[in-house]
Amino acid sequence: MGIIGKTKKQILEEINKRPVHGYLLAINLGIPFSTAYEHLKDLQEHNLVEQKVSGRKKLYYLTDNGKMFLKLLK
Repeated sequence: MGIIGKTKKQILEEINKRPVHGYLLAINLGIPFSTAYEHLKDLQEHNLVEQKVSGRKKLYYLTDNGKMFLKLLK
């Protein structure tokens, strides 16, 4: 998979199921919190995910670009 790494693909797939915050994402994928947030930042910079504040948490959603990109990866 040359365009995107395994972990970022897993992050996109997890967010595609439902909006999620970074802490829960890291737990669900079994990756360090710092890694999850680093990947989320990179995915945001490439307009594949966006964050919205919900209460005290930042939830991550797939953008339309992220949804299309994920379909291309499958």
